[in-house]
Parts: sequence; C-alpha cells; structure tokens
Amino acid sequence: MEFAMQAELYLLTWTVISFWGLGQIWLIQIVVYPLFAKVGAPDYVRYHRFYSSRIPLPIILPGFASFLLPIALAFYGPAVPAWMTAANIALGIAGLLVTVLLEIPRHGVLEKTGKNDETIDELIRYNWPRTASITLQAAVTMAMLIHVFAR
Repeated sequence: MEFAMQAELYLLTWTVISFWGLGQIWLIQIVVYPLFAKVGAPDYVRYHRFYSSRIPLPIILPGFASFLLPIALAFYGPAVPAWMTAANIALGIAGLLVTVLLEIPRHGVLEKTGKNDETIDELIRYNWPRTASITLQAAVTMAMLIHVFAR
C-alpha cells in the first residue's frame, strides 16, 4: 500500500477513535458523573468499584489513545496544515493532563473513602476542560478530513 493511502487510513482510524471519545466524554459529563451523586452512601464504594472495573475497554483505552495518537498522526498521517497538527497534539496533551492530575486522583478518593459530594462536584467541574479538549479535537479532526478528502 502506498504511503498516501496508509496515511489516509491512519487518519480514518484516528477519526473513529476521536469521535468515539467525543461520544463517551459527553455521556460521562452529562450522565455518568452526575449519577455518581445519586448513589447512596452505603453502596457507594461497591458502586464505584463496579464502575471502575467496567470502563477500561470502552473508556480508558480509547481515551488514552485519543490523548496520545495525535503525536503519531503527525508523523504517519497525511499532510495537513501545521496548525491542525499542533492543535490536535496540544488538545490531546491537555486532556491527558486533566485526566492524570485532576480526574484520576478524585476517582481514587471516591473509591477509597466512599461518597463525597464535594469530590463528585470537583470531578464534574474538572472534567469540563477535558470535555472541551476532546470536543475541539473532534472539530480539528473534521477539519483534517475536509482538508485531505475534499481535494
């Protein structure tokens, strides 16, 4: 397969991951995290552990892929304007930083100590920058698709 076709295939693969992440982050932001506050305190740790045990494949793996694959896309994807590549990478890094520095520690608190309304509120509030970064990544991805395939 020639390089141009491989690069386009990589962009299409990235698009699937990007839009998967877009759908899941909005579901988490407006449904899943607010539901955390609706679970009773006696069942909370068990609930959170159940949640955590179910999210690796549908949420964690695609999420981290959406944070890191833009770097590989810069090298192996089709030629696009530099601003698209830079924005895609910067937004991925922003999402990664929010996840590692703000979200994961709060999940740890909830899983260890149980229901805490302040921590749940922080989880929701601090997830907005990640939601914005993933949403903007999807917009940049759409611009990349238009640039590459609308020739």
